[in-house]
Amino acid sequence: MHTLDRVRTNSNSIQLWLLFVSTLLIAFNWHFIEYSTTYLLFWCAALAIAWRRRNELDLESNILATSIGLILIVWLLFRGVAIDAKADVIARTYPSIAIVSLCLLASKPSKIFQYWRELIIVMTTGIPWEHLFNFISATDNISLIDARIARLMLWYVGFDVHQTSNLVILPEGSIQIAGPCSSFALLGLMWQFSLIICFYFSLTKNQKILLWLGSTVIAFGVNGVRLCLMALLVANKQEEAFHYWHGHAGAEIFTTIAILLLSVFYWFFHKRKANMFDSNLTSG
Repeated sequence: MHTLDRVRTNSNSIQLWLLFVSTLLIAFNWHFIEYSTTYLLFWCAALAIAWRRRNELDLESNILATSIGLILIVWLLFRGVAIDAKADVIARTYPSIAIVSLCLLASKPSKIFQYWRELIIVMTTGIPWEHLFNFISATDNISLIDARIARLMLWYVGFDVHQTSNLVILPEGSIQIAGPCSSFALLGLMWQFSLIICFYFSLTKNQKILLWLGSTVIAFGVNGVRLCLMALLVANKQEEAFHYWHGHAGAEIFTTIAILLLSVFYWFFHKRKANMFDSNLTSG
């Protein structure tokens, strides 16, 4: 009995130690690569998944794994202090290095793949979306889709609007949709959140398909509304307001709206699934 209590105590101590290190690494990413609040949710989701599976995990590291994990953490801290993250391409890999080092502190290298869900979730926060616009030709196609959606929205509410390539043209002004203005980044973020939902909750194949389709529609729809707003601001010579909604602060508001809509979307079909289950029990 005393041996069992000792094992439980050691396990609890290890879990608290790992939670402390996780908090340190989250704070590191927040400060040095200017993590958005959205990406903090990814870390929280990864920790929540690990915590739910804590009794199934093999939390037994060794000297080699612990040494490598600590070396990586120390390297991250010193590099973060010495080099400006904004001018450092490698800084975008900090989340991936941080989660790998944390897994090595928790378990042996041979057991690291038991954290594959947590690794994928956190590593997606290190995708440099802002640098991919110039290298992925798909962004041009997405910009064209955005232009068509914005034109259709404006036309539907009664505006005299035209579209030429990725230009949305109103009589008093026009906007060109490219790069950060497109739905590319928001679409990636919605797919990332869909991935978290699929990892955390038990979904059927049809529900997963519906979730991915819903997240895609939400990304294009929300960004389409933002583009319509910016087009109208340009047409009405509201330059200050245009720069706000075109900038980071305005984009974050629409990102938050998209995340809330995705949450509501999942809640609705999850509730429908629960109601169907209750109906089957009642009929049975």
